Amino acid sequence: MNSGSTDSQTYYASQSGSWTPPEQADPFVPTAVQLQRANKLKRFNQLAVYLPLGLLTAAILGFLIYLLILAIWPPYEDTRLFLSGVADIILIVFLLPVVLIFGLLVAGMFGGIFYWQQSRKEAGEPSLQNKYGRFRLLLWKLDQKLSSVYRQIDRLMPKLAAPIIKFSATIAYINTWLVRLSGRSEDNRQ
Repeated sequence: MNSGSTDSQTYYASQSGSWTPPEQADPFVPTAVQLQRANKLKRFNQLAVYLPLGLLTAAILGFLIYLLILAIWPPYEDTRLFLSGVADIILIVFLLPVVLIFGLLVAGMFGGIFYWQQSRKEAGEPSLQNKYGRFRLLLWKLDQKLSSVYRQIDRLMPKLAAPIIKFSATIAYINTWLVRLSGRSEDNRQ
C-alpha cells in the first residue's frame, strides 16, 4: 500500500495509541450585519461599476460596428473623409500615452545627465581628468590592469611549467633507458 494517503481525511495518533480523526471545527457563519454589508457592496458594484462599464463597452462596440458598416457601404463620398478623421483621432488617442511616456524618459535622461555634471562640478574634478580627459584615463587604467595580469602570469607560469618539464624529462629518460635495455638503438627503430 502507498504511504501517501489519497483520503480526504487525515488521522492522528491519540495518547492511547489508536488512530482517530481530528476534531472538526464548526464552519464559519457570517453575522447578519456582515451579510447585509456584502449584499450592499454587491448592489453598489452592480450599479456603480458594472453598469457604467457595460454601457460604455456597448456604446464603443456599437460605434465601431457603425464605422465598419460606413467603411464597407459608404452612403456619400464625404463618408470616407469622415472615417479618415475618426481613424486619425483614434490613432492620436492611442499614441498619446506612448509619446508622453517616452518624452518623460528622454526628459529624465537629460535631467540625470545635467544632475551628474553639476554634482561632478561641485565635487571638483581631478586635475588629471581636466588635463588628459576621461577616455585617456580610462585607457591608462585598463593598461595598468592588463600589466598586473601579465606580471601575475609571468610569475605563475614557471611554477606551472616546472612540473610538466620534469614529467616530460622523466618520460624521455625512462624511454631512453628502456631502449638501451632492450639493446635497440635509434637506427634500428627507424
